[in-house]
Amino acid sequence: MKLYELTYLPLSGISQDEQKTLQDRVVSALETSPVSQHSNGFLTTMDFNQEPEKINKIEEKLKNEAQIQRYLILKKKLVRFKARILRRAEFSKKIEKETGRPKVELQEIEKKLDEILKD
Repeated sequence: MKLYELTYLPLSGISQDEQKTLQDRVVSALETSPVSQHSNGFLTTMDFNQEPEKINKIEEKLKNEAQIQRYLILKKKLVRFKARILRRAEFSKKIEKETGRPKVELQEIEKKLDEILKD
């Protein structure tokens, strides 16, 4: 499965109930396998996972949805948080080398905060 992002522009002037109903229909389209004259509205963005083969069916359903002016489906790359953790660890080692002081552990900070807040 691949990660995608869907952004769609509903017609301006539809009520919140109609927006909720439209959103439910769009979500149900995701779960199953000409330019308008309107000039403003609200963009709605959602991320979803789907098989690449089912994207065409989703696009057809969105094209046939009367309350959507335009839509765009983008393939997104999955962000790996491990890289951030590694960079953070490298940064803390660099700070430790520059200052000569070891990194303070989070547990130590929490203990100090508890002591201060008890007083």
